[in-house]
Amino acid sequence: MTVGHNADVPAAHRADIERKAEIVRVLMEVGNAADAVVAQVLGEFGVPASVAGTLWALVPGTEPSTMREVAARLHCDPSTVSLSADKLQAAGLVARQPHPADGRKRTLALTERGHELWDVLRTRLHASGLFTGLDAEEQGTLLALLTKMRSPQRPYSE
Repeated sequence: MTVGHNADVPAAHRADIERKAEIVRVLMEVGNAADAVVAQVLGEFGVPASVAGTLWALVPGTEPSTMREVAARLHCDPSTVSLSADKLQAAGLVARQPHPADGRKRTLALTERGHELWDVLRTRLHASGLFTGLDAEEQGTLLALLTKMRSPQRPYSE
């Protein structure tokens, strides 16, 4: 069923569907622009863009996560995180460490170089112009709205 061409679908419902499709289109455009910045920085640090998800899960200032926790956060198989962790570790960006409470588990922690990458990434994203049209209050509102959108479908626990 094509919503735009079905006379049985009320106009308000069609408008709602089209508005949501437009939101997703714009989100994807903004995401692609952000991905390009991230890929450039990762390339400068010698790692492929494919590790970006794992890197984003290792937020500076949070407790180190196990690979299983990272995989759950990213909704992917732990083997995928393990491959990304191998690449990040080879580049000197993360270290596998024993879990503080369970010696059978290993956590991923950012190294000093990993923290440097995050600093460069933040600076580059800030300078990228992605947020040029938004003041601090609007950025806060955008963050709150996107977080609210994410919560029911893709929970993210820190």
